[in-house]
Amino acid sequence: MTHSLAPKGTSDSRVSEEICAAYLADPLRIPQQEIPWAACDVETVLKVLRKNKVPLLAVSEQGDRAILVKEPLFQAARHAEAAELAGLRAEYRLVKKELDSLGINDVAIKSVGLAPSFPYKSDNLDLLYKPQDTEKVRATLIKMGYVELKNVEEPHKYLFRKFHAGRSVSAIHLHEHVGWMVSFLDEETLWQRCSTAPDDPLVTVPAAEDALLITLAHCFYEDKRVTLLDMLKFAHCLRQGVDWTEVYRVATWRGWRDGLNVALLFFAYQEWVLYGESLVPLPILQKAWHGIPAWAQWFLQHYLSEQAIRALCSGQQDKQVGRVHVPLRIPFLFSKSFFYAKLLRDPTRSAARKFKDVALHTGYGIKLRLRIRSQKAMLVTFSGIDGCGKTTQARALQSAFDTCHIRVYYVWNRGGSASWLRFFTRWAKRRSQAMLEGEFPVPESKVRIRQRQFQSPWLRWGWAWLTTVELLLRYIRHVTLPLVFGWVVICDRYFYDTLADWAAYFDDPAIAKRWTARVLCLLSPRPRLAYWLDVSPEIARTRSKDEKPLDFLLAQRASYQRLAQLYKLHKQESTHRTWQEISNSIDREVLETYFAEYRTFINGLFLRNPGQWR
Repeated sequence: MTHSLAPKGTSDSRVSEEICAAYLADPLRIPQQEIPWAACDVETVLKVLRKNKVPLLAVSEQGDRAILVKEPLFQAARHAEAAELAGLRAEYRLVKKELDSLGINDVAIKSVGLAPSFPYKSDNLDLLYKPQDTEKVRATLIKMGYVELKNVEEPHKYLFRKFHAGRSVSAIHLHEHVGWMVSFLDEETLWQRCSTAPDDPLVTVPAAEDALLITLAHCFYEDKRVTLLDMLKFAHCLRQGVDWTEVYRVATWRGWRDGLNVALLFFAYQEWVLYGESLVPLPILQKAWHGIPAWAQWFLQHYLSEQAIRALCSGQQDKQVGRVHVPLRIPFLFSKSFFYAKLLRDPTRSAARKFKDVALHTGYGIKLRLRIRSQKAMLVTFSGIDGCGKTTQARALQSAFDTCHIRVYYVWNRGGSASWLRFFTRWAKRRSQAMLEGEFPVPESKVRIRQRQFQSPWLRWGWAWLTTVELLLRYIRHVTLPLVFGWVVICDRYFYDTLADWAAYFDDPAIAKRWTARVLCLLSPRPRLAYWLDVSPEIARTRSKDEKPLDFLLAQRASYQRLAQLYKLHKQESTHRTWQEISNSIDREVLETYFAEYRTFINGLFLRNPGQWR
């Protein structure tokens, strides 16, 4: 072993903690020298493990490493992951039960059957379904409250998320094949040899050969890095016993035999650097080395270590090896050259289909590298009396859009709140305060003062036009411009709320017929979805700090009822429902509406609109 196990506080302490993390991730590896478990910084080790997506629940507490694992910080992190696993598994159980009733099975393609087999550390739960079942699965997930995210759709892969109170509680990635644009596996054989995970009857996992191929292809072609979790899955496959003839048969049939060889060398190198050994049989390593092009041999010798590669492939494992990099990065262009070779070499695709694959992948790659994020604009508004939950719902929806990687802009607007209007409000307040002093309780007096002021027709007229100008100027900057640039804009209050305020302050039920209201309606951007959160004034008073008079709130609510009919506002009754129930309903409706219309001109140029490649 040549990696340093320096004590905490030295310049090499990070390396030590990466090595500690590596041995924590794989407890079956035997350190060739003593690991300073007590000297490791728990926070740093946890950071390394999380960066490498190592499930903390898989970390053993046995042996001398217990001194580190039983630290309170480590235990707290494990408990948090246990709760996360329980939540994700419970959601999956519901889906599994529903699909079982339809006779539909799945395979968790990112799991290798190592406890815990449920892949809770993956960004999504990647499940393989038979192509003939795909449409039924999609319909079932939608029926169960999942939303299909069209912005990340790939050929033969569909991502679904379920939200609760604006937070994602389950993400299922539906696969028709195992691959990235093109298949890398023999799916027919995979279905025949998959089995139930030893530790979890709910999870079906691929056989060792298929799990090994999936792990190698995913790291080399998609992630372009080798994490500690990948190393653990790789080692578990090899310990189960792998039929190398079958592994090479599948890779050759799918046209990525050279990619398999390179990926094996990367993994063997990383094994040796971290653990001083490789589980890959020497004949396979030598076969892999001689099976790659000369230019790739030259590159690996320079990128990794010439001495290390030669020693690795000759079985001289006591030689000096390279530096620790966790995770180990795989150069982008190096990986891409093998991916294009796979696209062109795949013997299962026709010449026309290969050309289409190359065009699609190139278009997607250019868009990705240029960081072009073309998305559909959308305006969503929330209205209702104070205390109805507008801000809570708007923030929850914003969180849901953020989770979907959609650029979203939150705006709070209230007519008459601009700084340049404060001069008028202060002047009017000074005039009336003395007159009404002591006549009403303090919380109520603000409303009564305004109502008294607005008995003057000239003041009503002037205030209405001032706030109209104020709102239109705000909407140009905070609503119209973001919409022009393709953002989703969520307005916490809109001009409907200003009209309801006017109706209550002016004592004018026909407020929508005023010229100011017509101008606001005409010049304001029209929301794609506008929600009115209807709550009883009695309940609203208990939620709001303003404690507005009940008769004022009743007048506002009556105005909202009229405005809802006039402007087609979507009513959400919130008196007898929790905010989470309302959020679930709104988030789903908004996201389904958004993704149903998710097509843009720029995405079309890069062949990235949903379903464009079919």
